[in-house]
Amino acid sequence: MANTASDTWNAFLYVDALIYQAIILLIVLYVLNKFLFKPYLKYLDDYQKKQTKIEQDYKNIDKLVADAQEQKEEILTEARKKWDEIISEAETIAAKKKASILEKADKEAWDLLNSTKADIAKERESMLGQVKWKMLDLVVKLNGKLFEDEKASKDFLKKSLDDSDFSK
Repeated sequence: MANTASDTWNAFLYVDALIYQAIILLIVLYVLNKFLFKPYLKYLDDYQKKQTKIEQDYKNIDKLVADAQEQKEEILTEARKKWDEIISEAETIAAKKKASILEKADKEAWDLLNSTKADIAKERESMLGQVKWKMLDLVVKLNGKLFEDEKASKDFLKKSLDDSDFSK
């Protein structure tokens, strides 16, 4: 009978050890789950999501390239339109400036021509007046030598001068 009591006691010790081992195992599993398994599973999920996104992007790369090409074409078209507008505006401004400069130069040329004509007319009248008086003086001296009556000579010359028009 001694053997049965020790067998019971041994069995009890085994049950106790088994319970302790189960508790320790549960604690180890809890710690492993909390600090190892859950973070590792989260890492694996994130990695899987990234891989899936990369695969989708790789499958959609042709679409992305086509979209980028389309955006590039739109930007280039807009840039060309703006370029054409700028060129057109610059040509319009240049044409206006050209017309303004030509108009100003034309006006200045006509003003210069008119003032020159007026100066020439004044100079001509001045020269005719001088020639007239020099001729009159010469004729008076000549008449003084030809005619003895100086007064009759002067009256004749004045009348001749008034009748003649030297400005023609």
